[in-house]
Amino acid sequence: MRVILRLIALVVVWVVTFFGGAISYIFPETYCDVIENNWGIVIPTDRAYSEEFSADSGASFHGDGTRYHVMYFDDAERISYLLGWSEEIPESIITYSEQLLDELEVNNAYHRPNYENCVYYTQSKEDGSVILIFWDESRQEMYVLEEFL
Repeated sequence: MRVILRLIALVVVWVVTFFGGAISYIFPETYCDVIENNWGIVIPTDRAYSEEFSADSGASFHGDGTRYHVMYFDDAERISYLLGWSEEIPESIITYSEQLLDELEVNNAYHRPNYENCVYYTQSKEDGSVILIFWDESRQEMYVLEEFL
């Protein structure tokens, strides 16, 4: 009888764990959870963190389009060591970023990265989708630009 109860308890724990993980994947709590789901990049939100601005190109049937978020982090030092940041941003990256921000009609200069103060990280997928992350430590802001193809 004890073996059966332990087996039932083990199955219940497994089911709860599985469905809890599935629910958090389907209904993420923060945009950082979405980034982790889409790109495997873990951005810590356990300390003071806020989403300051967002824009997107709207929903599409295939899930393609552009998303942009500006996030504030109270713990700037922690974010500064988060990714393999590149110090010098190539002009092609700046041009590409500006083109996407123009398409999203992000017209307020404060909501755009000041590239001279930023370091950046980029990652792409086989389908051509790209994420660009700019980090401005002086403003403690992260600018995340995603283009899904």
